[in-house]
Amino acid sequence: MRVVCILVGVLAAAPCAAAQDRAAIDAGAAVYAEHCAICHGERLINTGTAFDLRQLRADERPRFDKAMAEGKGQMPAWEGVLSEEEIGQVWAYIRSKAVN
Repeated sequence: MRVVCILVGVLAAAPCAAAQDRAAIDAGAAVYAEHCAICHGERLINTGTAFDLRQLRADERPRFDKAMAEGKGQMPAWEGVLSEEEIGQVWAYIRSKAVN
């Protein structure tokens, strides 16, 4: 009986989590379009020398956070410009389009 109750609780929470994820992805897409697309390309596809963000793996979040905060190469630092929430939303958007 306890297993059934746990399973029901998990299944009931799944749509809510999915909706939160979709909201973060959608918000991240908007932040990306405003601040990142000019260099990294529309829908994460660029034709220049900017890093292909679709190549970021799930375990590279610390690398992403550091680059966003401090900048890297020609990329400016976004710390103080974007909130932690916005940076997290951009990460959610990037991961939704990841190729690995």
